[in-house]
Amino acid sequence: MIVPFFPPMGGGGVYRPLSFVRYLPANGWRVTVIAQRGDAFWIRDESLLERVPSSTRVIRTRTWSGQAVLRRGGAGAQRRSSRRFGLLRRSASALMVPDSYIGWYPFALRAAMREVRGGTVDAIYSTSPPETAHLVGGAVARRSGLPWVADFRDPWMNLHLMDVPSRAHAALHARLERSVCRRAHTVVTTAWSETLLRRACPPAGITRIPNGYDGAEMAALEMLLPPPSGPMRIVHAGMLTQRRSAGPFLEALRVFLDRRPDARGAVDVEFAGAREDENELALQRLGLADCVRFVDTLPHPEALRRERTAHVLLLIKHTDPRYNGLVPGKLYEYVGVCRPMLALAPAGEARSLVESLRRGETADPDDVAAIARAMERMFDLYRAGSLDTHYDLSPRPELDRSRQATALAGLLDRVTGGNA
Repeated sequence: MIVPFFPPMGGGGVYRPLSFVRYLPANGWRVTVIAQRGDAFWIRDESLLERVPSSTRVIRTRTWSGQAVLRRGGAGAQRRSSRRFGLLRRSASALMVPDSYIGWYPFALRAAMREVRGGTVDAIYSTSPPETAHLVGGAVARRSGLPWVADFRDPWMNLHLMDVPSRAHAALHARLERSVCRRAHTVVTTAWSETLLRRACPPAGITRIPNGYDGAEMAALEMLLPPPSGPMRIVHAGMLTQRRSAGPFLEALRVFLDRRPDARGAVDVEFAGAREDENELALQRLGLADCVRFVDTLPHPEALRRERTAHVLLLIKHTDPRYNGLVPGKLYEYVGVCRPMLALAPAGEARSLVESLRRGETADPDDVAAIARAMERMFDLYRAGSLDTHYDLSPRPELDRSRQATALAGLLDRVTGGNA
């Protein structure tokens, strides 16, 4: 498994491959992970190491990624400058293809080929973003002749989701995407992502395995409940980066509190996770420091505890229409902890999932008036003691990642001809 983000790294890209690592052995697959060293990313969560099975072989390699250089230079804080990192992203997009992790390629390839030559590898799995992982997976598959599964957690970032510096860059990204699709059996998480791949280049094979949540983690939370009285606690757990901003929500909170003076002191909001500084600048500008706070990334068990004991879970999607088809992995985790959601998401799969499950309220992520109205509805339900009964908060076992690992194991069995 070529997994760029793996414990002790944290962040949203870690949980899906980590769950596959945890549950594939029960489906007959032994796993070896090729990953970057833990200092190659700006988010770290040592608690996740406890969830890596002792039977899993993890090989951590050096890298020349920009993130690793910044961390070694002391830039390991969980809040970063929106302006500075916007400039760095644009520079990386122009200079490094397919992404800023291309410096990991030679180290990952060398480590993977050393394992393959040992004769105990039956299949290759790579996961993106970053898409450098697929370049490594493709090179290993080409040199070894082994079957290869390329898992697109999100579509090809610098082709479908980010601004490309030039037509030449776009053409190069498109060529690389076609190469992966033609040679690998591809896995996607959403119908939108599947449509993009089929339109760009009919893949050799495609399987949709959605994201989900870890049912074993959720079972440990069942006895926890939010307090029945006191302020209504709204919790957002996750990153606020790459054009995903708390700004419109904070503006809506200001509108709501101005309209409902009785809510002042009766609503408490916490944002937990890595973020860009524009979020705290908006907090100061709007004068909400008495009821809103930002904290750094929490150990995952603690983040889950805070989610489970929140009255409302806040989900924020990008306002950029290019992201409309994405379903954040965090949404599935929110479903797993069985709390009402305020989902700020445009029309698309993410919003439809919340509405079809009757899990909470939805609004467009930049519609301040609609967000304020949704917040007011939930506040009134909380005051009336009917917040939890108004929504369907029942468990959804069909979204358990153990089932998705079984689906991936079935795919690996098929691509290896059942001879692994």
